[in-house]
Amino acid sequence: MRTILVFCAHSDDEAIGMAGTIAKYVSEKVKVIKVVFSSGEKSSPHLREDYVKKERSKETDKACNFIGICDNINLGLKDAMLKTEINKSFVEKRVKELIMLNRPEKIFIPSAKDPHPDHRAVNRSVMGVVNSMKKHYSVYAYEVWNIIDETHPQIYVDISEFMNKKMEYIRMFKSQWVYMFTLYFPAWIRAFYYGRKNNSKYAERFYKLK
Repeated sequence: MRTILVFCAHSDDEAIGMAGTIAKYVSEKVKVIKVVFSSGEKSSPHLREDYVKKERSKETDKACNFIGICDNINLGLKDAMLKTEINKSFVEKRVKELIMLNRPEKIFIPSAKDPHPDHRAVNRSVMGVVNSMKKHYSVYAYEVWNIIDETHPQIYVDISEFMNKKMEYIRMFKSQWVYMFTLYFPAWIRAFYYGRKNNSKYAERFYKLK
C-alpha cells in the first residue's frame, strides 16, 4: 500500500502546511501516518500541563479521524525544548524504525526556514536520519510560519477540491485557537496565492529536499 510519513513538531503543524494535500492523498487511498515530536503541553501556559496534554491528544485523534490519517504517533518530547530533547538517543532510533517499517514513498517535514525553533529541530532530526540511510527516500518540506522562500525546487499541489476540508481541519484544533486564528486567514490567502501560481483555485507549496 502506498504510504507517506508526515513529521511534525506539534500536533497542528501539518494542518496549516499540508492538510489539503493530506486529504488528497487519503482520497487516493494512500496511507498517511503522522508523527508528532512533542505533546504541546506548554502551548496554553494558563492551564495545567497535564490537562493541556490530554486535551491536545483528544482533539488530535478526532482531527486525524476526520481527515483520514490512519496512524497518529506522538514521541512525547517536551514542548518548546525540542532543540535539546531531540538529541535523546531513542529519537533517532525511533524515527529510523518508523521509516524502515513503513517504507514511505514520500516523507514530509517542516521547513528549515521556519522561524519556529521546534520546527527547524524536527527538520534537522529527520534529515539527519534520512541522510544516514542507504535507501533513498523522497523528502519534502511544508510551510507553517514561513516568511522566507527556500532555494530548493518548489512543487505545487492542487487542493481546490479539498480546501474546505483543510480549513475545517484547522478549526478542529480548538485548544490552540489563539495561535491557529493567527494562521487561519494567512493559510487561506497563501493557498489562494499558490493556486494562482499553479493555475488552480487553491494550492499548497512544498520544497523538494531529497
